Amino acid sequence: MRKFFKIFCIIFFLILSKNNLSFSAIKNNIIAKVGNEIITLIELENKVNTTLILANQKINQENINKLKNISLKRLIDLKVKQSEIKKFNITLNEIAIENHMKKISKNLNIDPSELKKFFELNKIDYDQYKNEVETEFLWQRLISQLYSSKININKDQIEKEVLEFSKNKKKNLEFKLAELEVNYENETKNELIKELKNSIDKIGFSETVIKYSISSSAFNGGEIGWVNSEVISSNLIDKIKNLKIGEISSEIIGVDTLVFYKMVDKRFSDGAEKINDNNIRKKIIDIKKNELLNLYSNSHLSKKKNSIIIKLQ
Repeated sequence: MRKFFKIFCIIFFLILSKNNLSFSAIKNNIIAKVGNEIITLIELENKVNTTLILANQKINQENINKLKNISLKRLIDLKVKQSEIKKFNITLNEIAIENHMKKISKNLNIDPSELKKFFELNKIDYDQYKNEVETEFLWQRLISQLYSSKININKDQIEKEVLEFSKNKKKNLEFKLAELEVNYENETKNELIKELKNSIDKIGFSETVIKYSISSSAFNGGEIGWVNSEVISSNLIDKIKNLKIGEISSEIIGVDTLVFYKMVDKRFSDGAEKINDNNIRKKIIDIKKNELLNLYSNSHLSKKKNSIIIKLQ
């Protein structure tokens, strides 16, 4: 499946390059079928342009060429998710969607009531973007619904971590983090790392997250909020504990993903805040559950992609 998709991408973009076709020339053409879902060239154009504008980047041929491949992959993932979501009765959290759109407005320094107009002025499709956001939130709910009962947390390990935390409760260091997570393949891993680092240097971390990250946190510029140093895994803490505010970690290589972390802020939480063991226990469990749900999400999506036929039209 992955091999076929790579061949599809190569053929498709070679055709575009060979004939020097612009997006606008064949906007309504169907460029791919993902099961029963379709992707049109106008969707790809809008995806690329929306990504560039939200990342505060110019819409020029160089930037378009850099994003065409990853944008097509994202659209394929989106169609797979939409196809899977239709099989279940998942309720949309309207408040979460509204809060997300407010965050986007804040990042753009505009009033939330002006967001749709902002999209129109920049000639990008507001409804397509909102639909993508809704799909991501529905997908998160679906994964939680399917796999929450399958998550087994080692209670002894949790209690050990709670005990360690309690011993050092007087002053605990907390990190406010942002993440950039991307898929990679071994043969292009080093090239991708170089590309991401160059992008971070050139346009900044948040903008690079918007352009490249596959994580749901990409919608928030990668921010994952405050995390207590005592509940972070030892592998991660070694990578980030000495980062200064604003600094970015070296790449953390997983099975098929690369992750970079940015230190947004640091603070000490005072024991006088009356943090009790039950709250700490809940925080630790929530972090571990989210880590496992992310793994289930990637695995579930991968399985569904491998079972769906992707056709070049």
